[in-house]
Amino acid sequence: MHHDTWKGIILQKQGLLKPQSVQQICQNLNGLQAQFQPYVHVGFRNRMTAEDFHEVSWQEELTRQWSIRRTVHGYLKSEIPLYIHEGRLVSTDYLKTEGRDGFSPQTKQKYHQLILEALEQGPMTREDLKVLCRGEKMTQEEEKLVFNAWGGLFRYMVERGEVYQEYGAKRFHRLKDFQPLSREKAELEIARRYFAGFGPVSLADARYYFKENTSTVLKWMEQLDLKTVEVAGEERFYLGELEEAELPDCLFVAGFDQLLLGYEKKANPFFNPKYIRNIYTLTGIVKPVVFYKG
Repeated sequence: MHHDTWKGIILQKQGLLKPQSVQQICQNLNGLQAQFQPYVHVGFRNRMTAEDFHEVSWQEELTRQWSIRRTVHGYLKSEIPLYIHEGRLVSTDYLKTEGRDGFSPQTKQKYHQLILEALEQGPMTREDLKVLCRGEKMTQEEEKLVFNAWGGLFRYMVERGEVYQEYGAKRFHRLKDFQPLSREKAELEIARRYFAGFGPVSLADARYYFKENTSTVLKWMEQLDLKTVEVAGEERFYLGELEEAELPDCLFVAGFDQLLLGYEKKANPFFNPKYIRNIYTLTGIVKPVVFYKG
């Protein structure tokens, strides 16, 4: 297969040439990575019709929280049991042990119970919950630990399937009747979506995307009955049909876009490796990019 043909197929699958619904985007691409809300919002905008995007009700279908690679993604609320599956449930030991940051079990348990009871009455914003906790004489140091932007108590509660965060606001809801999928079933479905929505991809691409070892990725590949095609002298794997498309003259891609995260960055087909630090910074930021003439 010619290199440009491959690129056109990828753009078509990724929803960057023909608009898709928010359900299709999330199910084809395992959601969109969402460290920064403006970036993920543009990622959805690039894949939807203007009419659908500005009809903001689509946001009500989504959550924005930790997912694949333990990074924050925007994905369907209905699929929380897929991404917070049995293999990703954090241990309740978190509440019973003191963290390296000095977060004591007593403090964790106190605010864990307080927040859960409050959310039983209805959704609350992060700021509302801070006010509630301050009313229970929360100190500034405790507030930093409970409301840690990189996780804290809320990450534990999300990864236990106790609460979820809205996509468009820092508002938390109590998650009712949570039944996580088994690890085996969930991991295989997530892998299936990757090879169907990102492929044709190499083994190195898959390892880069999942941040998993070769044996784990190969185990999934063996179960998926993948198709193969040779591109630029390398065997690549995929599921579904390959729809060819012309490459656009100009393409804007959001920061942390799946087009930049789904392929080994040194071998990403859409840019010359000499520009890698213009896109992927040493601090882990993946910048927005304009691709001009291929």
